Amino acid sequence: MKRTSAIAAVTAAALALSLAACGSADSAAASSAPAESTTASTEAASPEAAPSEAAPAGDFDVDQDITVISREDGSGTRGAFIELTGVEEKNADGKPFVLHDGPPYANGPIHIGHAFNKILKDFVVKSHAQRGYFTPYIPGWDCHGQPIEHMVEVTLGPEKMAEISQVELRQRCREWAEKYVDIQRNGFKRLGVNADWEHPYLTFIPNYEAGNVEIFKDLYLKGSVYRGRKPIHWCTHCHTALAEAEIEYSDEVSPSIYVKFKLDAMPGVFEASGAEGDAYLLIWTTTPWTLPANTAVSLAPDADYVMVTVGGDNLIMAKELVETVAEVAGWEDYDFVRGADGEPVALTGKQLFGLTYTAPVRRDIKGTVIYGDHVTLDTGTGAVHTAPGHGQDDYLVALEFDIPMLMPVDDNGVFTGEAGQFAGLSTDEANPVIIDWLREQGTLVAEKKIN
Repeated sequence: MKRTSAIAAVTAAALALSLAACGSADSAAASSAPAESTTASTEAASPEAAPSEAAPAGDFDVDQDITVISREDGSGTRGAFIELTGVEEKNADGKPFVLHDGPPYANGPIHIGHAFNKILKDFVVKSHAQRGYFTPYIPGWDCHGQPIEHMVEVTLGPEKMAEISQVELRQRCREWAEKYVDIQRNGFKRLGVNADWEHPYLTFIPNYEAGNVEIFKDLYLKGSVYRGRKPIHWCTHCHTALAEAEIEYSDEVSPSIYVKFKLDAMPGVFEASGAEGDAYLLIWTTTPWTLPANTAVSLAPDADYVMVTVGGDNLIMAKELVETVAEVAGWEDYDFVRGADGEPVALTGKQLFGLTYTAPVRRDIKGTVIYGDHVTLDTGTGAVHTAPGHGQDDYLVALEFDIPMLMPVDDNGVFTGEAGQFAGLSTDEANPVIIDWLREQGTLVAEKKIN
């Protein structure tokens, strides 16, 4: 039989069984009854490969090195898997090919995502083994973290979870991880994944943890480790960082507000054209709760910015967005600061760089006008309220211009003393309170709701 026929047999068998194995992983693992195995050659199960198919080079013997094992466990569930027998010993002197596989969390039975991941990777390992490579695969499990804690919390319920000690919680998490390492291991075996299943790496084993500390020490001594700050997605309930893939956005109505920030001085170009009084930057934001963390305003570097005179205010914004803002704000009578030619005086975002202003909430802080390519002119005012402690774009542009980072929110999502008069409010309840306060201060220019 052609070697490629064997590969096709492995592929077809593994994929066909993945759903069944996932569905019966719990029952299969729970049974302690020994499984009875029968062996059959793949020759009868696989058609001859087409002459045009290229077989991998090597001395791999299909009839001797592949076994199809059919088994019925104590739960009455039938399954089968492909096993490569003796290949690792045969290839012991071959060139090493090592798959460093990221470990799954030991937080529940395997599902189709696990099956898809492990089977495809197993194809890679087995195809290299067939070509004579030495392919030891050491499986592992991530036995720490929020996914395991979450399952323990669901099992205990909120009342018991609130009463449990840290020591007992850690012990329960360890027991949960140990349980599902065994359950997942049996599930992966049923998928036909070849691995050293009896000697996995587990992240809660002392030797593994010690190895992490030793590697970190080595990196630190080489000067590769530094301490910094950056914004992350955070769960205020679980007190843990969240990956982007864990975030689900729902359709909600959000506040859209236009706020004026007072500049420390009237820009000379506008003053030379007759502008008098105070000058303001008109910013737009859909997250009023982040205003206590404001330390900069970002402009589009090459866009034209003009000064609009309305209601006694001198407001700087992107020229392209003036009509849109006027409609939202209900301005019926406004004008521009104009030059000798009668045209609105305009400066680019880069030309306004370096202006300073008084922060809208923390008035003891001086903010800086900067610019960045993340600023667009499809909505808003072209002047973006920038809070480096609350957003990735804000953080990156702040690093570029050495803007200080303020993050006045604790792990519970509650404002700290750094938020000034809003200390003690949760971020969920802060939006309407901050909007009302801005209105009282006379700095809220317009407000509308958006989806």
